[in-house]
Amino acid sequence: MTGNSAYLHKAAYLVPVSGDHGLPPVINDGAVLTRNGRIVAVAPYGELRGGDAIEVDHGTAVLMPALVNCHSHLELSYLARLGRDDDRESGGEMTDWIRKLLTEREKGCDPEEIKMAAWQGLARLYAGGCRAGLDIGNLPESREFGRGFKVDLRFFQEILGLTETGIEVGLSLLAAAENDPDLCLTAHSPYSTGPELIRKLKERAARHGHLFPIHVAESSAETAFLAAGNGPFRDFLEERSAWDDSFVSPGLSPIAYLDRLGVLDEHTLCVHCVQCDGEDLEVVAARNSAICVCPGSNRYLEVGSAPVPQMLDKGIRVVLGTDSSASNPHLILWQEMRVLHEAHPDIEPGGIIRMATRNGAELMGISDEIGSLEPGRSSSFLAVSGDLPEKANSEAILEWLVSAGLSIVTEWVE
Repeated sequence: MTGNSAYLHKAAYLVPVSGDHGLPPVINDGAVLTRNGRIVAVAPYGELRGGDAIEVDHGTAVLMPALVNCHSHLELSYLARLGRDDDRESGGEMTDWIRKLLTEREKGCDPEEIKMAAWQGLARLYAGGCRAGLDIGNLPESREFGRGFKVDLRFFQEILGLTETGIEVGLSLLAAAENDPDLCLTAHSPYSTGPELIRKLKERAARHGHLFPIHVAESSAETAFLAAGNGPFRDFLEERSAWDDSFVSPGLSPIAYLDRLGVLDEHTLCVHCVQCDGEDLEVVAARNSAICVCPGSNRYLEVGSAPVPQMLDKGIRVVLGTDSSASNPHLILWQEMRVLHEAHPDIEPGGIIRMATRNGAELMGISDEIGSLEPGRSSSFLAVSGDLPEKANSEAILEWLVSAGLSIVTEWVE
């Protein structure tokens, strides 16, 4: 609800995810006062009632900030059947899934079908409470998916090239984009993008003030390839004619390798980080890089579970992503929270909620608009409901939010 009127939104519970340490994590019988599209006050209903605002009673619901999805591949939405549980093949290498994905892509597809599937994926994200996100793709036209949509979508075109020829092609693409500073370019991963190309892409991102998201340490096969230059990824690259012996294995972990290349800093987003040990996380923390975990995709691909408790212990900024429909049957951040909570029940539920809201908004540089319910923020936020426990305390409400998953009903307050 926007315009020149004031509204007082009330609900049984309110989760502000606020930086105001004077506010409790959950406000029972809470209310949000908005005026002219902005939040004016957040407090118990009794402190805000009685003014000139139009009251809107959301009943037994939780008022909370919109969600932020920090890793998606909407371009792959038309391949959603690959990510369905009934199409899953257990026990294989990650390269088996990549091989299957590329085989399907190489069959070709009507661009309109790709676009419509991407829009449907974006609509699913929005329906699930997502207001902003980071999207990655290979096709330049994928940049247009979010135009005019209610989700603030930031697109990154990823560049690959590990052979001498592949690197030349990648550098040519980079040079061609020099007159388009708004186009965000990034490297796909340490196992698919050569060191010179990774450095050049990071330098461009730094010049233009862009984030630099990169897939890193997702599977044990990636770790083996960078450590010794062999294993499933070496076999896969040779099979795809994407290997010419010009790449020299660094003999390092994926994180240590990126650090040696000088690309880890506060504007780098390391995506996945499943195969990270304590030394790797020390490096990420020292460089003040952020990590995006994608629990649903990691579980589907059976690559392991990211060591999120250790990340938090080291003070690393952690955010949440869904990855693509081709590796995740649910593009719903509520489900990502649930999978993460199941894998790491000792993580405080409030911390998981911050990953999906405030942390993501801060990473994207939009925390003055969304990510928390605080004065001055946008009046676009969520009222979520479902099988909430009756007369619950704060711990029970936060626990429900991170464990209810697909049963949560999301309503936009605008």
